Amino acid sequence: MIVKNKKKILIVTDFYKPHISGITTYIRSLTNVLTKNNYQITILTGKFSEELSDIEKEKNLKIIRAKPLFKFSRGFYSFDLIKKYIAEIGNHDYINIHYPLTEIFPLIFFRKKKLILNYHCLPEYKSIFLKFIGLYFYFFGFLSMFFSNRISIFCEDYFYSYFAHNYFRKKVEIIPPFVDNIPEIINDTPKLNNNGLIIGFLGRICEEKGIESLIEASMILEKKEIKHLVKIAGDIKDERFKNYVKKILKKTKNYSNIKFIGKIKESEKKAFFNSLHVLVLPSVNSFEAFGIVQLEAMVHGVPVIASDLKGVRIPVKFTKNGYIFKKENSSELADCIIKINNSRSLFNKKIVQNRCLLHFNEKEFTKKSLSLFN
Repeated sequence: MIVKNKKKILIVTDFYKPHISGITTYIRSLTNVLTKNNYQITILTGKFSEELSDIEKEKNLKIIRAKPLFKFSRGFYSFDLIKKYIAEIGNHDYINIHYPLTEIFPLIFFRKKKLILNYHCLPEYKSIFLKFIGLYFYFFGFLSMFFSNRISIFCEDYFYSYFAHNYFRKKVEIIPPFVDNIPEIINDTPKLNNNGLIIGFLGRICEEKGIESLIEASMILEKKEIKHLVKIAGDIKDERFKNYVKKILKKTKNYSNIKFIGKIKESEKKAFFNSLHVLVLPSVNSFEAFGIVQLEAMVHGVPVIASDLKGVRIPVKFTKNGYIFKKENSSELADCIIKINNSRSLFNKKIVQNRCLLHFNEKEFTKKSLSLFN
């Protein structure tokens, strides 16, 4: 499907590459699809590092970075982004907001063009002060959906779990993510080596990811004399989560079954996944609304064990490529790992990949994404 005229889309997001997250991965996939189909894209995003350029240009793609006014928790607020947004909206045919976006107020009230809302997740907080921020995101997220022409979501399971979101069913298009650069599967059956079962985790090293449940499950496996190694990939130097990192490093200081391998580059992911027998995603709250890393593992033929959270459980439920456990239940997680260990022959790598691509593929993603902007 080729677009004859170059339609212009303004994508608005607090974070974009080189920041690493499920949202930035999704936006990268979306921009690739749109630019291939002759759309002209401008990405308005935050300048979360002084090392980044204010403006970058590629073919059919322009990136504008706005300076943050102040930072809070893991995000920031930028008047500069709002100012640049107002200056840019008249130059585009569509506005595509990726939510959550801290500047949604007052940005949502400036909407001269068709508004497409990609609703990724609704932040969840524990402290009383941060709960007010959660209320802010809920209220203005609801308002954004009301003003939007179309709403793109990963899955019904997560989106309709929130109060009154069901009201917007007629606007919703379900567009699950996919993984490009599909590797060729050579070895069909994963083999054990001297380390025994290799269990992987890839993501932010922070409280919401439930890493402590994985550590406790590992200790259960050790008591049951099941030989294994847990490889935890993630940035242990991230200042936002330094207290949590310090806590789990201390907890595993003298424990040889856990290995922190640090932040890995995109080019290193293939080797990481190929070294695993199973990937675990033990997330504990709604900051994780899907978990694209599960698809990345599955296209490499790696089965997944995921928390029974709305949205997060969908890749495993749809593909049958693994098991689901109750969040923060380390004993149940350990049982799932044992089931993987005892039935590795059931998770033929090529079959795992094919099941994933049946439900999460570029063809469907492209078709549905282009329909939003026509």
